[in-house]
Amino acid sequence: PDLKDIDPTVLKHCHAAAATCILEAGKQKADISAISTCLEDCKLDKERIEQFCTEYQCRDLVTVVSFSIGRSPLHITDVSWRLEYQIK
Repeated sequence: PDLKDIDPTVLKHCHAAAATCILEAGKQKADISAISTCLEDCKLDKERIEQFCTEYQCRDLVTVVSFSIGRSPLHITDVSWRLEYQIK
């Protein structure tokens, strides 16, 4: 409900970026100082960096994100085709 005013496309991109950051940090076994330096370079404020690092330290976040992706590779679920042509 708090995110209903945000454009769904922007929200989807933000979620993908956050999930990528979490998974890459977990894959690289990054420590908190490396993560906070990276987030500072991305111009996040101190409060959000501290909150992210606190959640990341639990390591449950990495597990939740990795299991939400699933075990199967991504695949197309729906396609809509449209044929356009001109008769001259």
